[in-house]
Amino acid sequence: CYHCKLNMKEGDPAVYAERAGYDKLWHPGCFICCTCSELLVDMIYFWKNGNLYCGRHYCDSERPRCAGCDELIFSNEYTLAEGQNWHLKHFCCFDCDCVLAGVTYITVNDKPVCKSCYMKNHAAV
Repeated sequence: CYHCKLNMKEGDPAVYAERAGYDKLWHPGCFICCTCSELLVDMIYFWKNGNLYCGRHYCDSERPRCAGCDELIFSNEYTLAEGQNWHLKHFCCFDCDCVLAGVTYITVNDKPVCKSCYMKNHAAV
């Protein structure tokens, strides 16, 4: 078995993945996503750099995912803020929802806030 490295026994069911090559077989329970361990026997699988992936984690290896909407980001323009990727329109002020991409903001309780809302709602007067 390509995953667990144990010998396949004669007569046992085995999974063959064409994209991985003719020399690789898996026990049905070992045919899993390398990231989340989801069983892929009855699923669409992806093969990349010697690893099996479920659809979600294969896509995550190809494109960033927006922290705001959890969708893949296909645009070449997006922002990296607070350690995460965001569509430009999804990185917004927690108080007023104005877009913060490319502007100065303040973090209050781990949430981004525009300068105007910070002065109005959070600054000590």
